[in-house]
Amino acid sequence: MKPTLLFLFLVFALPSFSQTNIISTNPVAENVLLGTFNPATYQPSGSFTKSQIVQGIWNNLSTDSMLANLHTLAAFHNRNTGSDTVSGTKGVGAARRWVHAKLQQYSALNQNRLIPSYLQFDQTICTITQHRNIFAVLPGTDTSDKSVIIMEAHMDSRCETVCDTACLAQGMEDNGSGTVLVMELARVMSKYSYKQSIVFLITIGEEQGLDGANAFATYCKNKGIQIEAVLNNDVVGGIICGKTASPPGCPGENLVDSMSVRLFSAGTNSSPHKSLVRFIKLEYQEEVKPWMNVPTTIHVMNAEDRTGRGGDHIPFRSKGYTAMRFTSTHEAGDANIVPGYTDRQHSTRDVLGKDINMDGTFDSFYVDANYLKRNAMINANTATMAAIGPPQPGVLELGNDGNGLTVVIPPVAGINTYRVGIRTAYNDFDSVYTLTGTNVMKTYNIKKDSIYFVSAASVDANGTESIFNIEKYIKAVAQPNTGTAEPLQPQKAVELLGAMPNPFDETTTLSVLVNGKLNYKTANITITDIQGRTVSVLPVVLNPGINEVLYEHGFNQKGLFNYSLLIDGKIWQTGRMLFK
Repeated sequence: MKPTLLFLFLVFALPSFSQTNIISTNPVAENVLLGTFNPATYQPSGSFTKSQIVQGIWNNLSTDSMLANLHTLAAFHNRNTGSDTVSGTKGVGAARRWVHAKLQQYSALNQNRLIPSYLQFDQTICTITQHRNIFAVLPGTDTSDKSVIIMEAHMDSRCETVCDTACLAQGMEDNGSGTVLVMELARVMSKYSYKQSIVFLITIGEEQGLDGANAFATYCKNKGIQIEAVLNNDVVGGIICGKTASPPGCPGENLVDSMSVRLFSAGTNSSPHKSLVRFIKLEYQEEVKPWMNVPTTIHVMNAEDRTGRGGDHIPFRSKGYTAMRFTSTHEAGDANIVPGYTDRQHSTRDVLGKDINMDGTFDSFYVDANYLKRNAMINANTATMAAIGPPQPGVLELGNDGNGLTVVIPPVAGINTYRVGIRTAYNDFDSVYTLTGTNVMKTYNIKKDSIYFVSAASVDANGTESIFNIEKYIKAVAQPNTGTAEPLQPQKAVELLGAMPNPFDETTTLSVLVNGKLNYKTANITITDIQGRTVSVLPVVLNPGINEVLYEHGFNQKGLFNYSLLIDGKIWQTGRMLFK
């Protein structure tokens, strides 16, 4: 069951979908998605420890395999959703049949335990009326938890015109890189078994409006399929900054970054999507980074996607599933096709690399296979830990009596260890505590009037932890850093909280805490510069709890700004933001 969300976030404007007849072409795959299957049918010949799975995945991930698959994808010439579906060598039809055949091949190499299928749906996209996603399900070993983990990428490509089916649209960064990453994970991860089922999903129709992802999310919702997490991979192999790359991250044209990756997700406070990306980062730091030969820096981004952009995680989030997006730090353009646009994204120039000496082979690659492999490993580690880990704890109980902060975790059967993550002004955890032999934590190092966001995870006997549960929050009432008690003060009806995250990226979340039901007509947060000039006016809904609005100021914002909460035209409270 998904928790009720107590926050508001920026809603990406999804188009109006008219999808009908959404079916899985393989009923066996559907039964696995529903959890109505016998796990014994899909048991592997051997058993593996957590470390054996993680190390085995890394050792078997192949840059040669991913490059070979990229070359094959490029040879289809154009994978636009409206392109040829009949040809055996060109267009989206040939490409999806090839992906499906590769998934069948991977299954044959692993005791036929990987179950491929198409997800077929009817919808008019670029004059084509019927479409197919490709997916494969790796059945779990324990159907007591029927939720699945989805690893996803879109396969379709495009040129400057959204329905151009004749142009060269190899789409190597966007999104051949994500496609071959998911394919490679299907190949390698199907050697092992996991308690929960894992889905490897390749969609179409992303470039026309996230259509394939919406079809799969709608199918899951209609069928009652439970999803624990969606890991969307879109533009995950490129390392060269374009002239017009969508902020944040790209400081200048042609600069290179193969050492970091961005994680985008919706919401800030009490967001299950942010809990997922914090879990991704923590699991990487603790399970993979200590032995990774080239470490990756993971950036937990504030917004759901790049400024003005969207991806396949959004239809899943809009239907109540927890979802996020992996994206390279450097992108080859912002896909805003205007006169003078010379970047590669959404153009005929989105190719694998350059043949500088004209000898028929690439001398320089736009998609870096080693970077792609490292991003694949972060995905694989996340899915592995989530799929073999214990259940999440229930809803936390928080207390603050003036002497410190108390966290009570509802006990989970068979669990003796818990981890507690605490945040204040950042999207990352400030601190993570480990509790053994108890489910109650007391901390005295708190600051008066600070809001603390707290979440917890279960840890099993093998040291594997669950995804952290949904956050709860509490306002401290102790004296700064001393634990000295003071009389509890009456709660304010409405409180404007500090801007988050700080330091800022290209967006800032402005939050309002409402203690009880509030009668009002209009409310907004107004941003003004130091001269008092209005920069932006953001409407805000004031429901009980924490309410959020997203201020999209761009990556290069500088200076001191005030932000004021106005209720029915009256300034209620003002805070300050300093952009450096």
